[in-house]
Amino acid sequence: MAGVLIRMKLAIIRNSMTGGKAAWMVTGGIFGLLFATATIWLTFVDIARPGLLGDLLACVWAMWLLGWVIGPLWGGSAVLRADHFALLSVPRRKLAVGLLGAAFVGITTAVTALAFLSLITYAAHLGVVAALIAVPAAAGELVFVVLLSRVAYALLGFVATSRIGAAITGVLFAAMIVLAQSGWMIIVAIIYSDVLSTGFSSTFSTTLRWIPSSWGLVAVDAAGHGDWPLVLGALAGLAVLIGLLLLIWAATLGTPRRSRVTIRGIGHAPVPTGGLFAGPTGAVFRKELRTWWRDPLRTTTATVPIAWALLTALLPLTFGEKVLLPWAGPAVALFAITSAGNLYSQDGTALWQTITTGAQHADVRGRQWAYLAVFGPISIALSIGFNIWSGYTWAWPWIAATLPALLGGGAGMIIYASVAAMVPGPDAHKRPDNPLERADTTGQSQVLFWAGLIPAAPALTAVLLGDQFDLPVLRWAGGPISLATGVALAWWLGSVASRRLTAKGAEMLHLMHTGRNTAAGRAAASGGTRIELSKRDSAILGLCLPGGSILLFPQGLLPLVFVLTGVDVKSWFLAMYLPREWGLPVAGVSILIGIFLYSQAILITVRNKKIRAQREATMARDRDAARRPSAAR
Repeated sequence: MAGVLIRMKLAIIRNSMTGGKAAWMVTGGIFGLLFATATIWLTFVDIARPGLLGDLLACVWAMWLLGWVIGPLWGGSAVLRADHFALLSVPRRKLAVGLLGAAFVGITTAVTALAFLSLITYAAHLGVVAALIAVPAAAGELVFVVLLSRVAYALLGFVATSRIGAAITGVLFAAMIVLAQSGWMIIVAIIYSDVLSTGFSSTFSTTLRWIPSSWGLVAVDAAGHGDWPLVLGALAGLAVLIGLLLLIWAATLGTPRRSRVTIRGIGHAPVPTGGLFAGPTGAVFRKELRTWWRDPLRTTTATVPIAWALLTALLPLTFGEKVLLPWAGPAVALFAITSAGNLYSQDGTALWQTITTGAQHADVRGRQWAYLAVFGPISIALSIGFNIWSGYTWAWPWIAATLPALLGGGAGMIIYASVAAMVPGPDAHKRPDNPLERADTTGQSQVLFWAGLIPAAPALTAVLLGDQFDLPVLRWAGGPISLATGVALAWWLGSVASRRLTAKGAEMLHLMHTGRNTAAGRAAASGGTRIELSKRDSAILGLCLPGGSILLFPQGLLPLVFVLTGVDVKSWFLAMYLPREWGLPVAGVSILIGIFLYSQAILITVRNKKIRAQREATMARDRDAARRPSAAR
């Protein structure tokens, strides 16, 4: 069974590695290799204090464990799901073992296996016997993290079937994202503290060793000291935990289908006859508000940005800093773009109702208004309340220059991305068991996060120039500029999305129904080959998109603003470690290189679209030419 499922998954991955998805898979693999190499490199660092290297390695392995728990939640549904085999008479445990074997086929598992070789290189310092013990220990840890990710995904999906459970799942998901993104704080704290000379406290070290991701390390250390009962106990505990997780996962695979949770509203609510809530747009607006309130997946979608922004803004308080409090509201507006950028895919094939009624324009505008109604009030309230709490009066012009542009630009971006870059996923009526079963929007979310910063750039530039030249009028002009930018983007992108939905609605419905676009479908039906990016273009896209994002924003625009405003935040910003006269040129060069990389990615995309259009036109002419003789006969 496992061999069949492995071959099936390999075939699916091989046929799905096309276009942007291939680029993001290559990008993820490159970054994963870098992290895995850094993990192995850590074991060769010469640290004089006994036991400290093991503690640092245990911290890194705990981060890998956290990544495996977060990854499936962020990436959406797995390649092979249990419901694919619902009609087969396969025992649950046999199916669980087969799916577990298939779970080891993938880039993430290969990268993690490479990182876990660090246990063997660490054990080599303790002797041959410890190195031999490290081999099964590392293999056991790999099986453990893979199984834990599947079980955590299933259990969180079970919790998320109710509205409250979906909100709790969103908060947990946001907390894990914040912990993962704030790992650099831990590294900086370790570097600038006395930990490398004094070591961690005994309580912290003991706590680290009790985490299951460190049990292999415990076994290796015990083997190095000749403590064989502890070696057997750690390995046996890991084996028992793996067995329990396998049984739990098998039980979740065989759970009977649960009916969807129904949250009923007011049965006799009056229908508005005038104002904003009347007409087709008002009807869509009311429907969308009910969907945001009732659908567990939408509840999670709305909860994640709010929880992420709150946790991100409040985390520096642990260091006694309030610097991020004023940005809580803009952070909600920014991450909402990332979270809600695939709305039409969440609704699934229900799109046919919009297409057949000709209500595309009203549907787009109603969704935009509902998006603003969901995220607008909470963003404004957090911006005002948290900035008053911080006491930073200088931040008011910056907030006014940021929030309207992010909200308005977000209302345009999410609807345009939902139409132009929709990622198909399980249909809404096919995910009652697990609301987390959704499309894999990892690549789309990464692009939207960084693109979501662009609408605020003009207004922030005005505020920056006002601060530099001490012009209050220019400083406060950022607010009106931001509002105008947000309104213009919301209206323009909404209009573009409406026209595209009218023109491409049938293709979108086909994509959601079959999982492939109509061009691929026509090519397959005619015996042709699918039009996909070359390996060279996919590799260039995989390097240009993340490289451009890193150089343009965190290594370019952000340090440029910090240098000009005198903010002393070094973190991982290269320009901040240099003198001012060198920091500005470095930030400027990073911006130029980032723009160049983005332009290369755009050129490749446009060129391949032209090639695709030419090939489709050629295929259409060939089909017409083939039909003419038969028609003449």
